[in-house]
Amino acid sequence: MLPEKEPAVTISAMTSIAEVRPIENRDVPEILELGNEIFDVSVFPYSVWSLGAIAKHLDQQPEACHVAEVGSRKVGFVLASMPFFDQKYWGHVEWIGLRRDFRGKALATKLADATIRALYHAGATRVVGDISTSNRESKLLARSMGFTELTTMTLFAAPSLDWIKSVAPEEEFATSDA
Repeated sequence: MLPEKEPAVTISAMTSIAEVRPIENRDVPEILELGNEIFDVSVFPYSVWSLGAIAKHLDQQPEACHVAEVGSRKVGFVLASMPFFDQKYWGHVEWIGLRRDFRGKALATKLADATIRALYHAGATRVVGDISTSNRESKLLARSMGFTELTTMTLFAAPSLDWIKSVAPEEEFATSDA
């Protein structure tokens, strides 16, 4: 006799530890503080975690921005919007963050699922996100949701632009009256 299979567990059952809902303006201060605790922006120096980063997504696609909370405590969030550069119908998941003690409990899956569904309902034909090659947790999440790696890029950054400052702009473009 074969053992009985365990019943399938749905995403909502696995993540009953937190409620996921659309972000409201009153949530922004706590989300900003949580992001400050979570993110190391040196990994993607072209992305700046700030109030402006939150506002951009809330202005463009508020229904694609979600928060996870336990009681009134914010424990995670995701920020996404459309368009993605010149791709009008591409959604972009730019920020997803969870408090460390809430990782590994399928809460990121629940947040991402709510956001991706909102983007598709808004007309997205594709959803993309940039993930650091060293971010194992985010890569596992993306793959578990059907995402595949399309490209890997290397960001080059000049450590210093002091060599430009050797000539003041007004001197460089000044014309001589002689």
